[in-house]
Amino acid sequence: MIFDNNCRMRDQRRYNLPRAYEVAAVFFGDNGEVPKYRHVAVHSRGQNRLAFHRQNQKILRVELYKGLMDHLASEAAIQGSKLRRIIILPSSFQGSSRAMQQNYQDAMGIVQKCGKPGLFITFTCNPRWKEIEEQLFPGQTSSDRPDLIARVFRLKLKQFIDDIVRNHIFGRTVAHLFVIEFQKRGLPHCHTLIILTNESKQRDSNSVDRIVSSEIPNADQNPQLYEIVKSHMIHGPCGVLNKNSPCMEDGKCTKEFPKEFRNETASNKDGYP
Repeated sequence: MIFDNNCRMRDQRRYNLPRAYEVAAVFFGDNGEVPKYRHVAVHSRGQNRLAFHRQNQKILRVELYKGLMDHLASEAAIQGSKLRRIIILPSSFQGSSRAMQQNYQDAMGIVQKCGKPGLFITFTCNPRWKEIEEQLFPGQTSSDRPDLIARVFRLKLKQFIDDIVRNHIFGRTVAHLFVIEFQKRGLPHCHTLIILTNESKQRDSNSVDRIVSSEIPNADQNPQLYEIVKSHMIHGPCGVLNKNSPCMEDGKCTKEFPKEFRNETASNKDGYP
């Protein structure tokens, strides 16, 4: 990590890669000697620092929420409790009511501009990807290498988005949105919304059948695809065969499996095939 003592106003963070656990700093001046005065600035990162919001309520101008204060005071009086100090969180704090309200408004603006989403696709990380397994040291598992998991997932997600947006495997796209979540096991997965053009939207069962297949491939003709479908696309066993399955609740499968066999694709009143 190098600090230029002659350029104090320049943002030095862009030249540093914060990946090391130990940092060695080198100071140099005009004559090549160690300068007499040293300036080290440490910049913390993050936007959800609760201590900042709690100690800087005046900067956030919380007095503008007079109606909210009166409402909370009225509710406290009705319940017979004492109203204590109220901390107003900004809309940048993820999970707060203000953040959810702004996200809703953003979603309505996107729908108004681009139209309703036509496809909802989940892309999940597979710890058995060869790109991950080949880079593990002896005795390591995928949960020991979150850096490797994140990088491989990001590369495959980029290719997945390119196939949809640039290669148009589902048709012409108007816009796409996605959010990446991390499971408790540490594996990321992505929820993607695809907004298609009117000509590419799936409006009936025939158009759905063109992009979705529920058939099990022939093991002799395509053994690789058969193994993939068998490993990742078949639910269960659950129900009577396995009452301890994670999907079981009150003796029933929460995903409503097994489903009745159908020769044709049909949509229910909620639009779910």
